[in-house]
Amino acid sequence: MRDAVVPRRSAGDLLAWALCGLSAGIAAGFLLSEMLGTGGHRRIGRLIGYRQPAHDTPRGRLALIGKVRDALVAEPTLGGHPIEVRSRGARGLELRGWVASRPARTLAFRLARAASGELEVANRLLVRGEDDRADLPAPGDAPRSA
Repeated sequence: MRDAVVPRRSAGDLLAWALCGLSAGIAAGFLLSEMLGTGGHRRIGRLIGYRQPAHDTPRGRLALIGKVRDALVAEPTLGGHPIEVRSRGARGLELRGWVASRPARTLAFRLARAASGELEVANRLLVRGEDDRADLPAPGDAPRSA
């Protein structure tokens, strides 16, 4: 058997192929940066048909907070309590304020959780007469060892 002879390419052919590869790489880079750059995840989502949940948009989050507030105000036993509903992170809400009793605190939490759907609800409500006592240490005070 005879050894196969590989034809040698000229410097001009190699340069032409190198430029073709370089321009194809640059074009692919621009295309990928357009698809995956700032906001690209939304474009990719539209391409594959994924719909973002409505509460993840700022307007949807405000509507959800309003829905939770309305549920808390509609409850007669919680009507006089100043309960604040805040957005907490990407997927959560937070309840803040003072209530008269532990059952009122639990009721407010359950109503907020039911109205918010699948969002996490952090219960930061404080109970008057229990959480404002003078003999309790302040939140920043840590016990000190000798």
